[in-house]
Amino acid sequence: MKYRVYGIALLLALGCIGCHSIKVNKTNMHTSTTNPMALGIIGLQKNDVLSSDFKVSALPEYKQKIRVGVTAVNFTTTTFEAYQKVSKENRQGVTYVDSLENKPRFVTLELLDRVAIITELQKEYNAQTISYLKGQKAATMVTSVSLSLPKAVIQEITNAEVVFLNNGGYKQYQLSLINAGQIYKTINFAEATIFGYELSYFCWSENDRKQITLSNIIDEKSSCSKNAYRDAQRALEKMNYFKL
Repeated sequence: MKYRVYGIALLLALGCIGCHSIKVNKTNMHTSTTNPMALGIIGLQKNDVLSSDFKVSALPEYKQKIRVGVTAVNFTTTTFEAYQKVSKENRQGVTYVDSLENKPRFVTLELLDRVAIITELQKEYNAQTISYLKGQKAATMVTSVSLSLPKAVIQEITNAEVVFLNNGGYKQYQLSLINAGQIYKTINFAEATIFGYELSYFCWSENDRKQITLSNIIDEKSSCSKNAYRDAQRALEKMNYFKL
């Protein structure tokens, strides 16, 4: 009887591996009961058989704009269900009928300039964030999101020549839409409904001044390069070891 219970539990766990993710343009994205509120935030991802959750732990300042990639995607049954779980009241007024050829769209946003992000994180105004990251190797950054907005706003985003992420106020993030070199519209993330997200980890290594520094931001399923580590403390221990 005991083995039967264990067997059933194992089957449930294996069967639920994909319960908390969706596929968007061949890329797996997390879904959770508490989705991230914006691109560029830092937090901890918690997963178990029954639930998935993202807990925000740091909100870096982006005083310099970060380039964002934009892709418009048609809703599918799977992505629409993910949206509905987050927005049971259908906040964005999405009408999805699987049998109709014309489907409503959402957008996927991705942080493109990882070097600019690292530069911003190392500024004095993000000193507390860097200190937190050095002590928390499980911390992740939200580097891509799938979100729903009104049709007209999605059109404005896709029509923009360039899209940037930056701070719109204290601990608030926004998208800045650029045409002809000028910002013509800003969109606060509070206006959007995020229903999928990708995460990235931080890599630490020794710099030319023999200091442990943030050296890279890598996709969730990638590994740090040689002599770089997700654990800043381990990077420090390795540096000290080679000094002996």
